[in-house]
Amino acid sequence: MNNHLAVKWTGRIRPCLLPGLHTARFRSYQLTQARFPISQRQFSSIPTRRSSETPNRPTGEPQPQPQPQQSPPRRGSWKPWILFNAAGLTAVIITALVLKSARPTDSSSSSSQNPVINKKSFSPFTITAKEQVSPSAFVLTIRAAGDASKSQSQSQSSWAPLKAAWDHGLWSVEIKQPQLQIARHYTPLPPPPSASDDDDDDDDGENDTGNGNEELRFLIRKLDGGEMSTYLSKLRVGEQVWLRGPHLGFDVERRLGAAENVVFVAGGTGIAPALQVARRLLDDDDDDDNDDGRVEKRREKPSISILWANRRATDALGRQQRQGSGAGKGSWFSGWRGRESALSAKEEQIQTEGSSLARHILEMQRRHPGQFQISYFVDEEGSFISPRELGAALEEARKASLLPAALSCPWHSAAMLEKLPDDNDTDRYALACACARDKNNTSTEAKVGANLICVSGPDGFIEAYAGPKRWYSGTEMQGPVRGVLGRLIKEMEGENWLVLKL
Repeated sequence: MNNHLAVKWTGRIRPCLLPGLHTARFRSYQLTQARFPISQRQFSSIPTRRSSETPNRPTGEPQPQPQPQQSPPRRGSWKPWILFNAAGLTAVIITALVLKSARPTDSSSSSSQNPVINKKSFSPFTITAKEQVSPSAFVLTIRAAGDASKSQSQSQSSWAPLKAAWDHGLWSVEIKQPQLQIARHYTPLPPPPSASDDDDDDDDGENDTGNGNEELRFLIRKLDGGEMSTYLSKLRVGEQVWLRGPHLGFDVERRLGAAENVVFVAGGTGIAPALQVARRLLDDDDDDDNDDGRVEKRREKPSISILWANRRATDALGRQQRQGSGAGKGSWFSGWRGRESALSAKEEQIQTEGSSLARHILEMQRRHPGQFQISYFVDEEGSFISPRELGAALEEARKASLLPAALSCPWHSAAMLEKLPDDNDTDRYALACACARDKNNTSTEAKVGANLICVSGPDGFIEAYAGPKRWYSGTEMQGPVRGVLGRLIKEMEGENWLVLKL
């Protein structure tokens, strides 16, 4: 073979040898050898033509495996996916519009589905007023956030849970401390009675219509070291608090039955549930059918006697005449739940007689002179609720002919009351009174019922007068009656008295 090769280029035709010269065919494996250093870059632009002949490889050379031909990947089209997603989005929008148009347009229906408060989550309320009623206590007034923008019908419908709570009687709510993520139960004060309202008004029996029913008031006393009271005392008008509830308590009307006496032992801010009971039994007229287990309307209102203990005279709101302020011996009440904030001489001169709570108490005394009585006991004056004072209140109770309570009665039996898992009587409305069906009760003139002794206040206060509550299986039970009342009840054996620890 000649060492000189003449290569002819004609456009994109494959290069070949000139005529007359020896024809040379290069194999691919020979082109890579060093003695024929022909660069493949010279032929990179010339398309190769596949040869039908299989090149002969030297003996011992590994035969290459035929590679399967791969078709180029198909590129997916994006247009069908765009159209599919657009169609789905359009269907969702149309469905949402149809469902929205199908909702009832009645404002009361929408408001009833969105009450201002519920038992599952905390709802915002706005502080509308903050009144300092004593050097250590204040009344906090709140209203549901955004409730002012609602119409009257919407507002009344959204407040339906609280309206039902007022009709029940005893109830409370939880207030949350967002920084510490804790919550405490607080009992709302009843709406203040109007001085122009009389007992025989021909309205629908509600004296708390209007703004009084759309606001909640709480009596709060600031204590040194108290997380919730300190937090609430720092809030200003216009700021928000978070509430959950309402949590219903004892049905005092059904438990009282035909009895005529309620004695309330209150310590400090425990006056709030006492005023709730007084409102339910004295101000409300229950003319509705008793399908829910309530008793029928009373012919005569019961007598309510409140024994209210406070540490300082300035906290005895509504007391018109002050007793001697000389400090006597301190009672056990001075040590409950820590010491209160120190008071300056200027703060001691606050006139509590003009506070809203004092006017509330005085108005209740004016409206019900024969049924509403309140006695004040001040620790710094040396007076406290002694067994003699408490026994005198029980002896002054009006006597009524009552059937002895059946041991199995869920409403009037003290033994059954000790074992109740909670104080929510709404879960027991379906249970019937067993006193009238008791075989031992043969009287035909006696009535069914039980006189009530309610104790409310700090834990130490309740424990001293009625004994501690008991925890069982994660619930707080009433437990047996101990303390001062436990001894008095034993001396009054044969009379129907129920002790409710609030």
